[in-house]
Amino acid sequence: MNFFVGIARFRIDLVTCSSLKEKRHFVRSIVDRIGNSKIVAVAEVGDKDFWKSGVIGIACVSSSREVIMKAIEGARRTIESSGVDVVDAEQWVLKPEDL
Repeated sequence: MNFFVGIARFRIDLVTCSSLKEKRHFVRSIVDRIGNSKIVAVAEVGDKDFWKSGVIGIACVSSSREVIMKAIEGARRTIESSGVDVVDAEQWVLKPEDL
């Protein structure tokens, strides 16, 4: 059985947030919307103590590389539709033997 693992990390710029509390609420809403897709696991994975930036991590497992690429792109569109800028993005699609 062949399957792929997709991993992505998005660094976002939160210029509209004016406090850590506001940032956490804003990032939580993005994470919840992405997580509703049921095909990816998502979490805030960095810059947790900075209120002007954040890092969101995505993971996905599928038997199809294309499904993973669509899921990661959909997550990026969800982030960008929230009104934040993605300032850096990294993504990998690996086979288990690559790990």
